[in-house]
Amino acid sequence: MHFPLELKFMPEYEKNLGYSKANTDIALLNQVIDAKITCNEVALRFGETLEEATLCWFQILLDRLNVQSEKGNYFDRQLSILMEKDVIAPQVTYGTYESECFERINQYSDFDEEPHDEFIDLHNDLYQAGRRGVSTLPMFILKHPYVIEKKTGHKLRISKQVVVALGWRITKKTGFGILGCNNFHLLHQTKD
Repeated sequence: MHFPLELKFMPEYEKNLGYSKANTDIALLNQVIDAKITCNEVALRFGETLEEATLCWFQILLDRLNVQSEKGNYFDRQLSILMEKDVIAPQVTYGTYESECFERINQYSDFDEEPHDEFIDLHNDLYQAGRRGVSTLPMFILKHPYVIEKKTGHKLRISKQVVVALGWRITKKTGFGILGCNNFHLLHQTKD
């Protein structure tokens, strides 16, 4: 069964607003801050919105992760570590998806005060240039749900656990949090 795995990401700006957990990873927090600063700089330099700049920066990050070395690219190395075999990752490309997951739903009457949510305000005011509604967010697309073992040439399926671990590793490296994976539910049906 062939189908793409689409790992959906979003900028993790909420980590800069005091929503930290007791054991916050400082390296991840620094990556988040760096990603936010870089996206802001790109937006200012090229006169783009933060949303457009973030998508551009994410695409640049993918290009960097796809750079080949003697041990393969980032995805080859990470999947080899996670699967404990020397493997070649599927082709990874850039894509986008649309989401309303940060749209505030007003369930209050005119007399009630709507609760203040700094994260949603930051997302709407900065990322979406003040507008509300659908956001365009970045994703990585793995062409198929298997890797190729270098030694034997066999196809090895990617498990749900590997997808979750890969998403977390990308989050730690880039400052973009993984939000989900399209076709994740189909992984149990994949045959070796």
